[in-house]
This record gives sequence, C-alpha cells and structure tokens, in this order.
Amino acid sequence: MVYLSFRCKLSIPKVIEQKMKRGMNVNFLFYLGLCSTLVACDACNEPEPEALAEIRWANDITVFETAATSTLSFQVRISEAKSENVAVDFETLDGTAVAGEDYTATSGTLVFAPGEITKTVEVQIVVDDYLEPDEQFTMLLSNPVNGYVKVGEPSVIGGIRNDDNMVNISDEGYQAADSYEGMTLTWSDEFAGNAINYDNWGYDLGTGNGGWGNNELQNYTNSPNNSYVSDGRLIIKAEKVGENAYTSARMKSLGLQEFQYGRVDIRALIPKGQGIWPALWMLGANYSQVGWPACGEIDIMELLGHQAGSIHGTAHWGNDYSQWQHQGDNISIYPDTYNDEFNVFSIDWSPNEISYLMNDELFFTINTSMMNGQNYPFNNPFFFIMNVAVGGNWPGYPDESTSFPVFMAVDYVRVYQ
Repeated sequence: MVYLSFRCKLSIPKVIEQKMKRGMNVNFLFYLGLCSTLVACDACNEPEPEALAEIRWANDITVFETAATSTLSFQVRISEAKSENVAVDFETLDGTAVAGEDYTATSGTLVFAPGEITKTVEVQIVVDDYLEPDEQFTMLLSNPVNGYVKVGEPSVIGGIRNDDNMVNISDEGYQAADSYEGMTLTWSDEFAGNAINYDNWGYDLGTGNGGWGNNELQNYTNSPNNSYVSDGRLIIKAEKVGENAYTSARMKSLGLQEFQYGRVDIRALIPKGQGIWPALWMLGANYSQVGWPACGEIDIMELLGHQAGSIHGTAHWGNDYSQWQHQGDNISIYPDTYNDEFNVFSIDWSPNEISYLMNDELFFTINTSMMNGQNYPFNNPFFFIMNVAVGGNWPGYPDESTSFPVFMAVDYVRVYQ
C-alpha cells in the first residue's frame, strides 16, 4: 500500500462542521468528492513558470559579391520579450562557399536581455575580382538557454552571387609539345592581349532550331559577358538569367580559319555540373552546301557535366540525316580534375584516318573502313567550334545541384601540318 501525503485547506459548510463536533457520522469521502471544487491546494496558488521563448533565424540571405555588399547581416529573433536573459550559440558552416576563401568564419553567443527580441549576426564576404560559381554557407543555432530552437529549423543559408569576370586559376596541368617531327606550326591562337581576335572567331547566335536540335536551354550571345579574354585565356561562360533561362557563347572559325589534316592541340579547363555540356569540335566547311551529317563532325572533346571524370571523342557522318552514323570512345581521369587543371585534347588527322588523344594518350581512331557504306567526309577542310551548352536531351537538364555561372577556359588552339 502506498500512502500519499499532501496538505490542503478544506472549506467545510457550517452544518457539516457542527455535526462533526457532536460526533455525528459523516461520509467524509463522499463529501470530499462532492465538494472537490472547494479544495484549494497551496501549490495551485503558486505562479505558472514563464513559457520558453522560441529562437529562430529571420530568413535566408543572398547578396552579390561586391565591395558595396561585403557583409551579410542575419537576424535572430525570439518569439516574445522575456523577463530573464535568453541565450543561444551561433556558428558558420562551409557549404560550396569555403571559410577563408569566400567568407570569414564567424561564431559566438547571442544574449537577449529582458525586453529584447532581435539580434544581428554579421558575416564578412571575401571580395575579389575572380569568376566563381554562386556559393552558399550555413548559419547554425545551438545550445539555447531559457529558450528553444525549433526541431528541423536550426539553420539558414547565406548565399554569395558572383558577377566577376577574371578567372582565378593556376597554370597547373598538362602541356602540349612545342613541336612535332615533320610538322610545323601552321596556325594558333594563344589568346594573348585583352580581346578576342575576330580575324579568327565569329559566333553562332540565338536558341537554334529546336534548341540546336537537342532541346537545349541556352541562348548563345556575342556579349562580352559570355565570351572574353582574361589573363591569356579565352573564357566561355554560361550563366543562369531566369527560370530555365541561360546565356552562353558558341564561337566558330567558319570562313576565317579552316584546315585539312594536321595535328590539333587544344589546352583547356572544362566545367562540370548536371546539365552542363562543354565541347571542342569541328564541322566540315561545306556544311552550308551539303548539310549535316554529310559534312562530317569531329568532336575532339565533349564532357557530360554529371560525368565529370570522363571525356568523349566522337566522329559523325552519313550521306543524309536518315543515314546518320557515329562512333567514338571516352577516356577517364581520376579524380575528376578536368575543371581544376588544364588538359590537352588533340587529334592527329591524316588522309583517311583520325586519331583522338588526351594528354598524348590515344583512345580512339576513325578511318575509311568504318563508314558502314556511307561516304567518308573527313578528307575535306573543317572549321573549329567551341561552346558550353546547357541542358538538352544529351546530357539532360540542370537541377538544384548545378551551380552557375560555369566557364570553360581555353589556353590555346594550335594546328601543326
């Protein structure tokens, strides 16, 4: 048996009190139940404890990385003013933005004095002139005192938008040979100086027929925002400008620089990301007369952004579209450093045969014996195309994992014959 001891004050009607004094029998338990509303416990008269305050961030914040907006200011609020101090810890956590490179790591404790409901945390952005993808970091709340952080809502995102043009990349990576036995350098563009040489390059513009035949999303421009020379390299930049809207550049040497046979070396740094499709390639200069694929296509390098460790080399041909043929192969690099350092993508092109190489490693060859009854178009002059496409049936479309802007940096294009 368990006995409970408690102290209560009973307010007993006068008539019951008199009967109890005279020893008369009283059904006390019945009376206690009947009169329970008259029981007043001392504990019930004590004041209710003050409800805890909810502590939360006000909202996510995104700013452009400029000198005028070099600070992100985050607000932390409590649900209502309190009569005692409320405290909470905060800290920054890396995401695609890295502390020390993109922003200054920040942490500490916020203390809300009685009556206060809002505090501000400031995070400094590292401002530079270099082109980078849009980046994010996280602000986290923890260890509340006299309050609580709602489950599932301890953090907000700090976003850094980048609209710079200079590309902060090293010269690390593979270098092509300066010469080849039996060949001389016929033509090159080293992208020296401060501007694109329009004696070498023109543009394809617009959205193309059917998204360039592949349901792609980008609008190709000749804007200096999408193609320019920076620090001795050609930059082709693709960026997001709206919902499912992107701009990029597609540069070509048609009518300006056309070649038949030789060794071609293109040293480049290649972007990655779901839905990103950079390419260095060639089309037959008779394209306007015979159409595609009869003119032939030589894809020196293509990369599917979601398979960033592997590049493709492919040849396309066919007497007409209904007889389109293609063959190719891929070569991989591990880790996937195509976007971190330069590699050299090459073809060794002779009558009736083309060999594909990356960093002087042979990985595919096409020749006249592989045409499957179609004409061999690769003994004619060809011109260069360099572009960064966004979306399409191949390679698929950008998603939430894709960071913009992205860029392809071309160090040089060289032709030896």
